[in-house]
Amino acid sequence: MPTRWSRTARAGRRRDCRPERPPLDEDRMQILILRNSESAPEGAFGEWLAAQGHKLRVVAGEEAAAQDIEEAELLVSLGSPHGAYDTHIPWIARQRTLLAERMAQRRPTVGICFGAQMMAAAAGGDSARMKDGRFFRGWFGIARAEDPVLAGPWPRWHGDAITAPPGAAVLAEDAGTVQSFALPRAIGVQFHPEATPAIMQDWAERYTPPGLVDASALAAESARIYPAREAARAALYGWLLRRATEE
Repeated sequence: MPTRWSRTARAGRRRDCRPERPPLDEDRMQILILRNSESAPEGAFGEWLAAQGHKLRVVAGEEAAAQDIEEAELLVSLGSPHGAYDTHIPWIARQRTLLAERMAQRRPTVGICFGAQMMAAAAGGDSARMKDGRFFRGWFGIARAEDPVLAGPWPRWHGDAITAPPGAAVLAEDAGTVQSFALPRAIGVQFHPEATPAIMQDWAERYTPPGLVDASALAAESARIYPAREAARAALYGWLLRRATEE
């Protein structure tokens, strides 16, 4: 059963037996990236993080050690074709539990698509298939964004919808779906700011039933939009880090 968001006594018990962690150097962080599918890499986000001088460690989601998830200065959980509700898969159930513990301790955490769904479910919200069967594939705008940095268009590839956890701030919505939410030192986005045109083409070929996506039209759209969004991506990446690390 998901652990609901709360500041529990865990953090206090933790301080009883371990030294306080040093303050974060937000300019040079040790970042653990959970690559929850080989088809959903860190892409442009990973390139940007490395260019800023952060030290990245990329681990397959199913192979991540509990201590790594617990102690990472910043954790980024990426996308997957699975759903956060697929708790019959041992590594998904395990990661949800570890994310719940990490967020309860207010350890900096970022989630993208499946990663955001996992964060929502771990903190007492939910993620489920959209009842009307919708599935977003391609570039989409954001109808309501609390911060201009969230305004699209962004790549989206999802058929699940997030129910934000209790106490979370819903920062962006579109077409009846939560596209971003925040908890203290935790931020999730449903869209895919990390996705490059090559990643999107792979998803179109790998996961899309025939006839639902025009691959050549998607390639043309990506060729037009992606280069023009370079500054927007960089602004969003910096914003995600600030939201995840600010007290």
